[in-house]
Amino acid sequence: MRRYAIITFLISGLMLSGCSTGRQEVKPESRPEVREISLTSGGEVTYTSGHGGSDTVTFWRDGTAEMRSETTENFKPQPVVVKRAQFSTDRFERLAKVFEDNGFFEKNANEGNIQDAWQNLKVVTSTGEKTIHTLGSNDPQIRAMVDAVNKLSGEVQWEDAK
Repeated sequence: MRRYAIITFLISGLMLSGCSTGRQEVKPESRPEVREISLTSGGEVTYTSGHGGSDTVTFWRDGTAEMRSETTENFKPQPVVVKRAQFSTDRFERLAKVFEDNGFFEKNANEGNIQDAWQNLKVVTSTGEKTIHTLGSNDPQIRAMVDAVNKLSGEVQWEDAK
């Protein structure tokens, strides 16, 4: 009889817990807020040939963007070309989600470093910043992040900075 009472008690407890209308909220892992995403690409190192350059495109959470092109010819820096754009903050959120979904924060900071050429992804958050070197990496997740930045860069309307 005692065994019957214990089994009945356990079954009743399980049924009552299954009927509970209150949901426990499971909080996702807390990530710092992404504030800025940049892609920098460059080739040929100035100190070896006197020529070189880099291009940086940066997107900010507030819907502003900047593209900077820096070049050196015959060991002389040329004027920096700066362009700016506006875009929707929803697009920034989608870009940041691509980075989160593809494990940016878990990637090694020195993925695929190649001498005399570079491509870096940088993310600035509310708690700091992280840069990963991407050129030469065959990682499809890194490729997805680079492609997402390039896609947004190709879709916004760039204007000369004043």
